[in-house]
Amino acid sequence: MRRRQHIVALRVALVSGLISGVIGGCFLRPAPSPGFRYACQEDSECQALDCSGATISLEKAATLIDGCDSIEVKADPTLGRRARQTCMSGLCEYACELLTYRLDCPSTEGFQFCFNGACASLCGTDDYTKYKFDSNDDFCASSQTCVPFDDSGLDPNILEPLGVGAGGQGGFSINSLPVGAGFCGTRCDAEGAPACPPGQFCTGALCLPGCDQATATPCDAGTKCIALAGFSSCLVACDSSVMGSCAEGEVCVPGLEVCQPSCIGLESVDCPETFACDPDLAICIPVGDDPTTGGSSTT
Repeated sequence: MRRRQHIVALRVALVSGLISGVIGGCFLRPAPSPGFRYACQEDSECQALDCSGATISLEKAATLIDGCDSIEVKADPTLGRRARQTCMSGLCEYACELLTYRLDCPSTEGFQFCFNGACASLCGTDDYTKYKFDSNDDFCASSQTCVPFDDSGLDPNILEPLGVGAGGQGGFSINSLPVGAGFCGTRCDAEGAPACPPGQFCTGALCLPGCDQATATPCDAGTKCIALAGFSSCLVACDSSVMGSCAEGEVCVPGLEVCQPSCIGLESVDCPETFACDPDLAICIPVGDDPTTGGSSTT
């Protein structure tokens, strides 16, 4: 998970691309709620997925390689762990981050979004009676509701800056969905709802990143809130004067004092378009921007 945390500016640029591709085609019929969502009281009652897509126990998952990208796992997918469930609000769920949901949520299980810290599936239709349902909530697991795309649910005005909405990128348009369509989950303002994930705040139904907001859930221990260019996020803290204060393949960014994936070395990451690898900082930075100030770079 640590290697998925990018510099603040990088995450800003990726938000639109990641979220705008929630749906890549016509909305024909909502998928039924994934069958794994059964009741639980603790994590040990949940399961995991290996890289072949098979459901396995958490005990077995603990012995596997984390992730599906290593040479060994590509040769034998049963050696890698794709994702594991967590007992959240009484249901076994796949935990996720909004900005990295494509990495966190197994699409093979019917997930297309990260809704308040849990992988979510589409739900809702303009006529739920043709499925012999009493409401659109019947598309979701018990205790969850179908939160629709409207002003009282997943407000298009909030989603639009993230690249989601009418005419959004990647072929996704809320206007192409039937009235009542949305995502299964628990509104963050619902009675008894869990707090938003660390560094996020409740906008009414959806938790959004913004650790600098007054109502945001505090960052986890070992991380700190970095706010730049109108965006803020909890990032792993480090000390640039101490060798090895970040995980392998990461560097401690001077000035920000946070760990970020390095674009130099054997485990380097590739910089996306409009970003370049800074040879001094050893991280990807926006072309023309200074990651320590959020302003224009002079070097």
